[in-house]
Amino acid sequence: MKNMYKMVFIMAVSALILGCKTKEEHNIKAEPANTFTLKADLKGLNAKYLIYTEKDDSFANGYRRDTLWVDQGKFTFTDSITDYKMYYITIPEANRSYMAKAGGKEFKVSVKAFLSRMWFIGYPGAEITYKGKVDEFMVDAYPSDADGINNDLAKIHKQIFPLVNKVDSITVASATNDYTPEERKELNAYRSEIHKKTVEIKRSFVESHPKSIAASYVLKDSYYRHYFTGAESQELFENLDSTTLAGTPFYDEVKLRLDAESKATIGGLVPEFKTTNTLDGSKFDLAALKGNYVLLDYWGTWCGPCMAEIPKIKAYNDKYADKNFVVVGVNSGDTAQRWKKVIANNNYNWTHIQTTKDNNLLIPFNVQSFPTKIVIDPEGKMIYSSKNPEKKDMYKMLDSIFSKPNN
Repeated sequence: MKNMYKMVFIMAVSALILGCKTKEEHNIKAEPANTFTLKADLKGLNAKYLIYTEKDDSFANGYRRDTLWVDQGKFTFTDSITDYKMYYITIPEANRSYMAKAGGKEFKVSVKAFLSRMWFIGYPGAEITYKGKVDEFMVDAYPSDADGINNDLAKIHKQIFPLVNKVDSITVASATNDYTPEERKELNAYRSEIHKKTVEIKRSFVESHPKSIAASYVLKDSYYRHYFTGAESQELFENLDSTTLAGTPFYDEVKLRLDAESKATIGGLVPEFKTTNTLDGSKFDLAALKGNYVLLDYWGTWCGPCMAEIPKIKAYNDKYADKNFVVVGVNSGDTAQRWKKVIANNNYNWTHIQTTKDNNLLIPFNVQSFPTKIVIDPEGKMIYSSKNPEKKDMYKMLDSIFSKPNN
């Protein structure tokens, strides 16, 4: 009997061992953890700690803040993440004034904000290293990772950051009274030359890296900043490898914006536009406003021109309160708390919605600058856009519409 039990035991163990295969044998891929880790080592970084800040309405005051403790220029940053995302960490020591030269003269300039930051792309499972130094006018340090995603980003940033700094320095210099009109003209010509060079470097990078996550980000950012025309952006986008990049956030945003640019045109029907990011959480649907003239006002409290024009928006909202006229304020860039407080304190008595990371209301009308204003007629067609090269006076247009007997 003992021998029989022994035989059964041996057979069971053998079956278990033979039945166990490695993940590779089963062709099972281990899912990467939804976190990444950044390990930085910056010479010249003397701060004891850094603060990572990110706008996030789920945190108190609408901002997430993490303390990153620094030991002899080294620190680690870990975050949870589900997709590719551009991060930056500001280095206060690099955000300072320094002496620059232009046109044979020396003058003081402040470091451009984004040059005092560490830029990198976080993604699930990434182990990113960041090495370099805090220079006199920028963070001269760049990221890398085993997948090469941040290596690509470093490649383009190494080329353009010094050029961007030169452009900024010349801009500051030309605004001073230290130059004659002729000298200022020469400075501005030099600045334009450097800017064109920067744009061409970006174009070449996107063209030569069709499978790169970093290239899709550079295209997204360049299109948003009007470095490329819509046609140029479309051509560069079509050069990207959709098999590799479709479904990734930077690529998908460019696609959506280019689609919006082709569809959201004067005389065309407006796109679907829905959200629950309203003052009271109720549903907003632009389609429900058919039958009215609708003014979409894209604004933010951080935008000086936006705030300067709001009194006139308010005046026209009141002026045509008895007409089929609806004003919809579309806020971007503010925390929900600040957005609601400013509206309440100033009695902005019209409809308000807010764009968020989860529901980007800038994309349907391809909004790239602030303020932007869109007017829609009762049939749901766009009849005015402040982005239109043919500049018209929106307020005169509204007065003309509502002065007619039928309105």
